[in-house]
Amino acid sequence: MAPVVIVFDLSSVRSLWEGRIIKHKDRQRRERERQEKSALTKINEEWTLRLERRRRAINNYIQRRKDQLNVKVHVRMNHLTNAEKDTQLIECGNLILPEWRKDVIIEEKKFIFELQGMEWKELPETLKEKSYLKEWHIKKTSIEIIPSFVVIFQDLIVMDLSRNCLKELPAEIGKMTKLKELNVSFNKLTSVPLELGCCENLEKLNLSSNLELTELPFELRDLQKLSCLDLSSNQFLSMPICVLRMSNLKSLDISNNKLKDLPQDLDRLSELESLFLQKNKLTYLSKVLCRLTKLKMLVVSGDDIKKLPTALTTDPNLKYIDLRENPLDSKEDEILSELFEDDEDREEFEKDLMQMYFKDLKERETVPAYTTRVSLSLQL
Repeated sequence: MAPVVIVFDLSSVRSLWEGRIIKHKDRQRRERERQEKSALTKINEEWTLRLERRRRAINNYIQRRKDQLNVKVHVRMNHLTNAEKDTQLIECGNLILPEWRKDVIIEEKKFIFELQGMEWKELPETLKEKSYLKEWHIKKTSIEIIPSFVVIFQDLIVMDLSRNCLKELPAEIGKMTKLKELNVSFNKLTSVPLELGCCENLEKLNLSSNLELTELPFELRDLQKLSCLDLSSNQFLSMPICVLRMSNLKSLDISNNKLKDLPQDLDRLSELESLFLQKNKLTYLSKVLCRLTKLKMLVVSGDDIKKLPTALTTDPNLKYIDLRENPLDSKEDEILSELFEDDEDREEFEKDLMQMYFKDLKERETVPAYTTRVSLSLQL
């Protein structure tokens, strides 16, 4: 029996596959066009939201200024002398307090102390009689030194000393073990006492805008409950080693310093959710950022960045925000110049605007991964 020879027409098979390839490429082209159109829509939406956030921030700032001027303050006259008429005790009914501060109420031996006015060059002597204070809010004074008698305030949980002329903090502050929040921003500190590391319950520490602060003592590594640390607007050349040992840190702001690179063991901060690096001297972003599995917010200035790990642009959980140093339009700039008394007020406004942006991001629905890449070119 003769063998059967089967003949295939390869040209027909080839044309079939070529047809399928053409259709596949056509589908890919249409999908790219769809994504590009969607991305452009997203950019327009983000830009509109950006303008709306700025208007809201301006309105909020104006309202806060009005509230500060019109707020009714209840003063216990038996606690004050006429020489201390600018010292104010504010009822908690006028404040919105987090849960852990709900016990701060105006009763006998439980109240909040507030002091303002550039005429104040030192703390009033009668303050020593109020060792039962829960909170200090001392702002915009000429006070340069916090006296050592601060140690008698063992119940203090909040110490807000921002916008003064402080040149140093007393070592005795380390004995205030109930302290949960310390704000010494916008002062003239050149160093931080190592004893601060003994404040084992400290949760928030703000050292921003001291301008000459260049390092932190290693003893601050013992602040294991610290969740929020602000070191912005200082002179740090590198990330302080003690910061890398703060294992529960969730928010770190080290923007507006002189960082040239990031430490390779930055992933020690395994709980970190927000990292602010804008206005430094970074030219690349290290791959160590990809190992921060809980990181959701990464803020950098993009003008000098030349190298960027691909994983940062494809992770849908990470919101990467490129803050370029663009001036405001002339009309907005004129309005804001009239509002702000000084650069400190303007910087505070910009931080409020940033927080408002983050709040909006959290409230919005989860977006597709490609919109994360779009955000790389978003200019706030």
